[in-house]
This record gives sequence, structure tokens and C-alpha cells, in this order.
Amino acid sequence: MKALHQILTGTLIYSTQRKKDLPPPTFTDRDLKEGLRRSWTAELIGHLLVKYESEWYADEALSKWNEIDELFEEEKQQQKALIEAGLDELGITEPYLRDFALDVVDEAHEHVKSNWQLEKAQRIKPSLWWKQVAQAQAQNPTANTEANIPKLSNLSADGKAWFIHPVAMVDYFAGNTVLFKKGDKDEIIREINIRLAGFGGNVPTDEFTERTENMIKQFQRDYMQVEETGVVDMNVIKAIDEFSVKYDLPSNEWVKKPPTDDEQMFCPCGLCDGFGKSRHKDMYYGVKLEATHRYEYPGIHRSLLWALKAVIFYLQKENSVYSFRKISSGYRCYDRNLQTNRRTTNHKGKALDIHFNKNGVRTRSCNDMNKLRKEIFNKYLGAKWDWLAGQENMFNLESSDIGATSWVHYDVREFDQIYLKDEYFCKDSATLNGKPLASLL
Repeated sequence: MKALHQILTGTLIYSTQRKKDLPPPTFTDRDLKEGLRRSWTAELIGHLLVKYESEWYADEALSKWNEIDELFEEEKQQQKALIEAGLDELGITEPYLRDFALDVVDEAHEHVKSNWQLEKAQRIKPSLWWKQVAQAQAQNPTANTEANIPKLSNLSADGKAWFIHPVAMVDYFAGNTVLFKKGDKDEIIREINIRLAGFGGNVPTDEFTERTENMIKQFQRDYMQVEETGVVDMNVIKAIDEFSVKYDLPSNEWVKKPPTDDEQMFCPCGLCDGFGKSRHKDMYYGVKLEATHRYEYPGIHRSLLWALKAVIFYLQKENSVYSFRKISSGYRCYDRNLQTNRRTTNHKGKALDIHFNKNGVRTRSCNDMNKLRKEIFNKYLGAKWDWLAGQENMFNLESSDIGATSWVHYDVREFDQIYLKDEYFCKDSATLNGKPLASLL
């Protein structure tokens, strides 16, 4: 690890053109990844042999695996702190409401901890073959009488072995081989079109279209900061998986608040699970248009939420005075419409209203919202305004003239029906994010 540290620190010194008489700089995970992108640095790391304990070895008590147990409590306390801060911000002081929110966290973590204990007992422990083989080898040594045949070494009793650093194997795999290009068709392409919808706008098709090509180019230019090729290789796949994690939505967005809180992703009616009851499919308010479609879609459209990740990314990339604050309005079911005397159809899974901060404080300025719509949503997501003719299969914004004066509303109302299938909607973080693309290849 010391050798790895020296290589990467040297890389950072070189790349930032620091003087040698300065102390070694600190570096972030981004700097580490940048170091690995340089062929000469990766080659140095590839020559490293690292000795550490095999994952197939552990003591009978599973001590090294049990160390993870303590992290669950730490994570739980962090989530509780976030929720309590959110409750304070919303002015919710009633003990029963606060206890309810915190009890949900306790229940969720108990479920996770229970699954972890099963994981250790049913998968990890049966896989620990190293110690048994090492003991058998020690008891039954093999004699080699052939002088020209190298003597086999037994497995170490402490489970440690020398390993080649994984970066040394990179060239043996997909590397920069083109995986998908314009004209191709594949389910993974559909996932890419969803996950990068915030880079120019797209629909969940399994076809690699010109829009897909332009989307990939924008992602390569703005996020990866590499040459724009417009094709998908392994580097693009890995970058999308990284983007997914790095700009994931805050976990508290997936915490259902009490019905008294009208500002949340979940429907606050108190009668549905937060995402309607799948009622009124193919039923309309008057003329048969998606704008009047009364159907309660099963969740929020994934393209909307992935596009929100891109919004968060671009605000950070530009060092903007603006930052994402919260989803202020997500789902509103039929019962909620009755409670509020409204007839919204957009907010039955096809729309989000977003609040933003300016210099860390919530802004309600109409000018700020107009600036965000123009300089982020229109510029980077390709979003248009007010559902005009010719804006099909694009994100659409509600302008301040229509009513969005202190928030940004965007939706997928103009998507064709084929891109509004139930399978494109989600109710939780796991369904939104799906599996890493690298695991689907």
C-alpha cells in the first residue's frame, strides 16, 4: 500500500505541476481515478504484487466479517440525524410523528441486519475453503521426484497470498472495444437511454439512435471529459455506473413523510402506498390525450429521476450558486385530487416539482427559476416549455407564466405511450438504479 501511495502521490504532483520542495499533496478518489487513466501510472501499479488475506479465508468466528456489523448502527444513526434535521426544517415537533419516522428507520435496519446475518451463515461461511485445504496439504505433503518439475507450494496457513494488482489485467478484458454504436439494438441500450436521459434528453428505447449518439457524446464531454466518440465502450459503461452512485438522490427523498407533509415525492393522501392504486387506466378527462389521462402510473418515471441526477451534476460542475434542495411535489393520486379539489394528471407519476437553494438557502425567486430552466434544464436536458406542438418525446417545463413561479416543474407528459409503460416507473431507489451496467454485459 505504501508503494501504491507513492505512485499515486507522485502522479498527482506531476499532474498539478507542483514544486518538489512542497510537501506531498493530499488527494481525493477523483485524483486516484485520474492517476489510473494515465497509461504510465497504470503500468507502474500493474507491476505491484500485493500480499493480503484471501477472501476465501477467515477464522471460525468470522471476525473480519463481523467488523461490518458495527457499521450498520453507524449508518442508522446517520440516517436518523438526517431525518431529524428534515423534521426540524419542516417544523414537525409532534413526538408521535417524529417517533414514527425514526421507527421506520429502526425497522428497515433490523431487516438489513437480519439479511446480513443470513448472508454470513448461508453464503460466506460455506465458501471459506482455504483453511481446510491448507490443513490437508500440511498433513499430506506431496513428494516431487522429477527434477525438472517445479515443486508445488502449499497454501499459507494464515490465508495470505501474493496477488497481482487488478489494473494489470485491464488489457485482457473489453478495454476500449466498442460495445454499442448507432443502429444497434439491445436491452442494455434501453437502460443507457434511461440512465443518461439528463444528457440532452432521450426516451427509453432499446435502439441506439442519433439521440443516443449525441447523448453519449455529451456525457463523454461533460462528465468523462474525454474525446467524444458517440459509441459505448467499457469506459463509458464504468463511467455511467460511477455517475449513478456519485450523483444518486439523497436517501431522505425515499423516506415517506407523514400525510401532514405536502412537500415530498410520495403522495400525501394517507390512503395509498405513496404511488396511487393503478386506477383509471385508459380513462380521460374529455379528449383522449396523455395530458388528460387519469391513469395512476405505478411510481415515478425513471427517466425523470435519472435526469434529476444530471441536474445535480451540472449544478456542481458549474460551481453554481444554485443547488438541489428537495422534491417538493412528486406523486398525487386520485384521492389527493379529491382532497385538494384538483384534477392533476401529470403528477400521477409523470412529473416532478423541484425546490432549489441559492447560496445554501431556499430561493423562491421567479427570476432564479427562469434562470435554472434556461441554463440547466433547457441547455443540458434539452427540455422545452409548456407542451407546445412539435415537442413530443422530450422533457417539458412548466413556465412561470403557467404557474411555476417558485419551483421548477418538468415532466414526461409528451412521451409516446410506448415510452410510458408501467415497467419504466419506480417506487424505490433499488428499482430506480437497477443493477450496475457492467454486471449486465
